[in-house]
Amino acid sequence: MPERYDVVVVGGGPAGLSAAKAAASEGGKVLLLEMQSQIGGQTRSAAWTVRAVAKGFKEAVVEEVRELTLSSPHRRLKMEGDFGVILDRRIFDKLLAAEAAASGADIWVSCPVKGLLFDDDVVKGVYTEAGAWAEKIESEVVIDASGSQGQWSSLLLRKVLKREWSGERLSMSSEYLMANATASGVEIYFSSYFAPLGHAWIYPFGRRFALVGIRGVRIHPDAALDEFIGRRPTASLEHAVPIAAFRGQLPMEGALAQTCADGIIAVGSAAGQANQFSGGGLRYALLCGEIAGKVAVDAITEGDVSRQALSEYERLWRAKLEAGLKAGQLLYDALRASFDRKMDELLDAMAGDVRLQRSFVDIFLGINLEAALRLLSEKEELLRIFGSDVIEKALAPYGS
Repeated sequence: MPERYDVVVVGGGPAGLSAAKAAASEGGKVLLLEMQSQIGGQTRSAAWTVRAVAKGFKEAVVEEVRELTLSSPHRRLKMEGDFGVILDRRIFDKLLAAEAAASGADIWVSCPVKGLLFDDDVVKGVYTEAGAWAEKIESEVVIDASGSQGQWSSLLLRKVLKREWSGERLSMSSEYLMANATASGVEIYFSSYFAPLGHAWIYPFGRRFALVGIRGVRIHPDAALDEFIGRRPTASLEHAVPIAAFRGQLPMEGALAQTCADGIIAVGSAAGQANQFSGGGLRYALLCGEIAGKVAVDAITEGDVSRQALSEYERLWRAKLEAGLKAGQLLYDALRASFDRKMDELLDAMAGDVRLQRSFVDIFLGINLEAALRLLSEKEELLRIFGSDVIEKALAPYGS
């Protein structure tokens, strides 16, 4: 007899762990399957995020961000303030796993999910295989938190909706954890040469370490990162050397129009729930995972796991996040043409305007978006850079 659970969660990142914790807390029999050999070992080393995300996870905070430097091809702007925190994702994800397990979820590592089980087009579980070992695991609902990179990611998109992410809108990333660095604040670099339609970054990562990365479309991420470090040397990296490397990809086409089907829900980057402007998605992953876990158990309790029943998940996450995600996508798309010139002008416009600087950071981190957008709508130079119609569309979901 195959193993049987109420909910099977595919993927041990923040979205999957949040979903597993929520489903188990609601009384569901939950299994989380992680492809890698450890939770928190498969991802980038750090995340720059807001303080609210770090609440209750003090052990994972490695830096408080008090300095932020933005650089475009011909401009440089340094800011000071409270700009959130840097989290060590290796610790953060393990703490989330501990909470999920304490809530009653089972967690299996080294269990790559190779496919879904179907019964008349209804998802009924997963098929996992590693070496000579293989197993079918049945469930009432599968929560797809498999991410967006690799052959076995994005299960809802690939196995149910039968399509792939658009290659033209796929942002590739590469990161180094570097030793003997002296970074004291976050540094963000915008350049179509190094990172077309993306950015490069330097995050301080505790004493003597920094995380250095790059993201862009139509690039070879490893070569782009090496070239960025070589051509744009900074004092903080003068004696630094890489001691770990991370690579990834993120769809930048926006959230899926359909994030659930009969017996399955997609969360996090597997659903395209990421900030198009910055590529960040940690806060979205945690919130959508929690919603998915609760909706899945409610649907199981009611005896109906059809797409119609699971669409409560769609309604709830879109009500909380869709306006912000669309705003980020609109602003991101508005910069696609003449990217370098627009970024130069944007940094010029922000110089000496603390409120505008704060609003830009909020947009980048995906918080307080209505207030930030309204401030943008009051500035003629910003309306010219982004386009008044873009700002108007971004503000439309918030009302007059």
